Amino acid sequence: MFKKIQTSVGDILDFPPDVAGEGPKITITGRLQILVENYVSIVNFSDKEIRLETAEGDVCFAGKGLVLKVLLPTELRIEGEISSLSFEGGEIK
Repeated sequence: MFKKIQTSVGDILDFPPDVAGEGPKITITGRLQILVENYVSIVNFSDKEIRLETAEGDVCFAGKGLVLKVLLPTELRIEGEISSLSFEGGEIK
C-alpha cells in the first residue's frame, strides 16, 4: 500500500525516480570512485568486475583493481580504475 502511495505522490509532484522510487542512484566521481545507493545485493565481486542486483535489474562495473571501500545495507562505494558501466535486465520506463 505504501509503495503505491509513494509512487503516486512522486508522479503527482514530478519527483525524479531516484527520489520517489526504489531504483539505484549511482554517483561517479571521475574514473576512480562510484557510490551506489539503493542496491539489493552483490551478485558478483572480483577485482575486475562488480555486479549488483537492483530493483531495476543488474548493474555491472568493470575495471582494474576494483575494491569495495564502504559496504552498508543500502549503499556501497567502489574504488579502482573503472572502465565501464552496464545495465542488464529490468524494464526501462
